[in-house]
Amino acid sequence: MAPYSLAQRGVLCCKNTLYKGREDGEICSEAGIPYNPAKGTICFSQFHGSPGQHCCGREVYQPDTEICCDGHRHPNREKINSTCCGIKAYNIKEPQMKCCEGTLYYLSSIGKLGHDEQCCGSILHNSSSVCCLSEDKEVLYSIEAGFRCCGHLYYNSSLWSCCAGKLSPLHHPGQHQNKLIDESRLVSLSHLNETELCKEMYIGIVESVSLDSVVFRNVLKIHGRNGTVKPLGSPHILKISDRCNSPKPILGKTYFFHDVNFLTNSNHHSDLQSLYLIFSKCQWK
Repeated sequence: MAPYSLAQRGVLCCKNTLYKGREDGEICSEAGIPYNPAKGTICFSQFHGSPGQHCCGREVYQPDTEICCDGHRHPNREKINSTCCGIKAYNIKEPQMKCCEGTLYYLSSIGKLGHDEQCCGSILHNSSSVCCLSEDKEVLYSIEAGFRCCGHLYYNSSLWSCCAGKLSPLHHPGQHQNKLIDESRLVSLSHLNETELCKEMYIGIVESVSLDSVVFRNVLKIHGRNGTVKPLGSPHILKISDRCNSPKPILGKTYFFHDVNFLTNSNHHSDLQSLYLIFSKCQWK
């Protein structure tokens, strides 16, 4: 790159490219292209002749009347209930629409009633299949007798045992592992129906994990239906009744949780986005 003086007029360096003969007042856009913000708006490499505009992809949009979803503009008719699902916008309170990791399903158009359908990653499924979930993967399986989830794996419980998300062969094949109990599971927030989503739950950061408990800090008790948030004292200790039938949470990670299950965010929302979606779906009628 050629040397130049910062005081030199008409010269601008954007992303290691030197531009000469530029006007006073020009700056570098995020795409590394010089432009004068008093004369227009640049969205990626597309110049628009109206200054001070907001970008949605390569186009400008009006945030008071439109919603921008991953670079695509949509009319924002619902205001408080409008949200994005991938590149599409929808009303989060509409029971005939369901968002699964960026894929929006119109339940009525595919002959679904919306009561039994759940997300498994970006796939919509019902009770005829089972979704097995680990921290980084969701896999859909056809239901088979005697099979259970161990993280994202679906295993034959007469041949294998599962402890804290890890499989081990049984010493005596054909003998099922311990009776089915009310085990603690890692569950996606998108798997919950409205009743489960809107009841009391907690959100906190994992500070320590032992064989019989998990210590959380910065814990909030939330109730979506009531629209309440209450900070709890630290530490908040969650007892584990059976280590093998409980997922092993990751230190420093934030989880939603209640007395039985750990809830994870498979839609890759931030914690603030998840809280907003819970209260939007549950509180306003």
